[in-house]
Amino acid sequence: MHIFDPNAFEDTDRADLVIKNPITLVPTSMSVVIAGPEHADRKRLRFERQRKLRAALAETGCLPPGDPADDEAEELEHLVACTIGWSGSVDPYSVDACRRLYADPKRRWLRKQVRDGLERLELFMRSSVGA
Repeated sequence: MHIFDPNAFEDTDRADLVIKNPITLVPTSMSVVIAGPEHADRKRLRFERQRKLRAALAETGCLPPGDPADDEAEELEHLVACTIGWSGSVDPYSVDACRRLYADPKRRWLRKQVRDGLERLELFMRSSVGA
């Protein structure tokens, strides 16, 4: 049996997420660069949200129930902030283009792929052997 070396792997702060055709699930030419859990902007957003919830809890003794529309808007801004760029799309990347595309109710499938990609921790790993 081989001894496992956890030092042989390390987190990265970004990853390329290959977008799949929403019907066939075949990879497309589009690749979205997404911020990993250790990316400074993503951590800042997470900490801001946690601070806001903790402040509300400290003030009232319970977490605010929130509004679903606000939750959806917050998720959209989170996805936009965690998208660093993209390539292979007919639309060039910009923050405004990203927000329009993710906000389009006809492109919810794309939004879901990016949201799911942000949770796939293996995308943000690399071998550190020989690095």
